[in-house]
Amino acid sequence: MISRRDLLKGMCSTAVLAMASTMYPGMVLANAFTDKRLVVVILRGGMDGMAALAPYGDPNYEALRESLALSPETLLRVDPFFGLHPSLEPLAEMYKAGEMIAVPATATPYRERSHFDAQNVLELGSTKPNGLKDGWLNRLVGVINAQDDLALAFGQGLPSMLRGSNAVNSWAPSGLPDIDQDYMSLVRKVYAHDPRFAKNFDKALDIQVMGMDAIQGNEKKMARQSRSPQAFVTMAKTAGEWMSRSDGPRIATLELGGWDTHVQQGTEGGRMANNLSLFARGIDELKKELGPEWNKTVVVAITEFGRTARPNGTNGTDHGTAGTAFLMGGALKGGRIVHQWPGLNEADLYEGRDVRPTIDVRAIVKGILHEHYGVSASALANSIYPGSAEIQPLRGLIT
Repeated sequence: MISRRDLLKGMCSTAVLAMASTMYPGMVLANAFTDKRLVVVILRGGMDGMAALAPYGDPNYEALRESLALSPETLLRVDPFFGLHPSLEPLAEMYKAGEMIAVPATATPYRERSHFDAQNVLELGSTKPNGLKDGWLNRLVGVINAQDDLALAFGQGLPSMLRGSNAVNSWAPSGLPDIDQDYMSLVRKVYAHDPRFAKNFDKALDIQVMGMDAIQGNEKKMARQSRSPQAFVTMAKTAGEWMSRSDGPRIATLELGGWDTHVQQGTEGGRMANNLSLFARGIDELKKELGPEWNKTVVVAITEFGRTARPNGTNGTDHGTAGTAFLMGGALKGGRIVHQWPGLNEADLYEGRDVRPTIDVRAIVKGILHEHYGVSASALANSIYPGSAEIQPLRGLIT
């Protein structure tokens, strides 16, 4: 049986946040240790990296991609070799402004094709599934400053990336009706002498106040359907608004699913195009809401694995290996495609079917954490990504 103490430990979860309302204004959420922001976007389902960033300059691209090859005329050709999908226009604008970097042919150490195991490796920062007990982003909180309000997950539940011994929070808009103010006051009085519950309950109220202030009208209705991919745009906007505040979180996670495109993936239009549009619009809203704080921000968008280089028999793609990581933010030294492109010859493909990985996702994250937060090489190799001393940080990503 779960003890009352164990129950109260988790009272900052979405369930308690749903109890809170806007009746206690003026509360302070955080006393941030750092002024620099980091947002990690988990693209769940295995995003097709060549659909998002087409290597149109590779002589084998069109023949290999067949029906899924994007027309060079429709691509946003930000680079002589690579072009962004036309649905990523906001990211192309960031690229032109020096605020976006794409890193193709990236992968975690995982080389199998299970979504569950691949996401586990991505989020824990391990070399194999269930190789660690906590997430690399939770460990980062401890390395930077183990305070309760540094990190916040926007979405249903807490992703494995943020789970661990360091205190973090999560928030998702509630579809439940608002609780009566008298009832909330009574609950507070009942537990006023329980330090653990009182602290967590007040924190839940703080977070809910910020959330409902940030969501208005139809956006509130849409956000209540927070398991829908459409809600990503609103959640990203809310994250930007919160993180722009002096008392807001400094680290956040967002999630966007729908990338498991086995059937009718589409090219310039269709399922993939729609998801890419949601992704780009969400990042654009995040930037707008952050305002001047965008210049202190890095956004890292990563997926558990890429997809097969060739289409399958249903005009989709199956689980693959290397994908594409996207970095956005005013703190970047952007306007570049950082790559070691492996080529698309038959002999160049991993296991004869996938883009061969040439850059480890851990190298990207290590480079950002070292240059953005000053995390030492020792902490990166032993705390953030244990046992990864051989993986060198990707340098020169941050201004």
